[in-house]
Amino acid sequence: MPIPIKKTSEYLENFSGPPSDRRMREEALKCALDIRKFEIELYWKRATYFWTLIAAAFAGYVALASVEEVNPGLVFLICCLGVLLSAAWYLVNRGSKFWQENWERHVDILEDEIMGPLYKTTLSRDSFFFLKFWTGYPYSVSKINQLVSLFVLIVWIGLAIYAFPHRPSLPFQMDAYWLLGIITGLFVFALFTLGLTRSNQEPRGINLIKSDLSDSSFRDKQQKKL
Repeated sequence: MPIPIKKTSEYLENFSGPPSDRRMREEALKCALDIRKFEIELYWKRATYFWTLIAAAFAGYVALASVEEVNPGLVFLICCLGVLLSAAWYLVNRGSKFWQENWERHVDILEDEIMGPLYKTTLSRDSFFFLKFWTGYPYSVSKINQLVSLFVLIVWIGLAIYAFPHRPSLPFQMDAYWLLGIITGLFVFALFTLGLTRSNQEPRGINLIKSDLSDSSFRDKQQKKL
């Protein structure tokens, strides 16, 4: 069964060799850095993949919507495809962020002994001023990408509802342009407020789970697969 790890000492015990030998932890840190880099590369490859498919779906929707006599079911099908791709993109973004943070947490713990708190030490947020538009500011690229993917999903859901051939009458009437404008404004506000990267003053606690491969139930499952 999984073994929870809540303390640094418990975590480091899993990488403990001879007292004078740090090679195990050095190799673990090297692997964690390499895998984190690999996860970031995959993150942008996946983003490009979904952007291409979603852009193609948008192009198909616009092309069909501009035709006077078109099968409404075909337009609805394109919208359903857009909803599916956007939902998958949003969930993949969250999954990629999870694994990236997982390996970042390993680096946070392992780096102190080997190379010092290099990865955890960054410029203080107090060094940046938002109104200096020509300077950098600590925004999280992955958070912003998640919010954008969620916005695209909501837009596709709206298009699907609008294109549904037998949609029921809504209990309230609101102009679609006003609704889209309000949603866009809310998401722009969210980008500026929720898109900030984690503050240096908010250390991440240890909350890890180690899989116990010696567990009898796990061995039984593996034997059944074989």
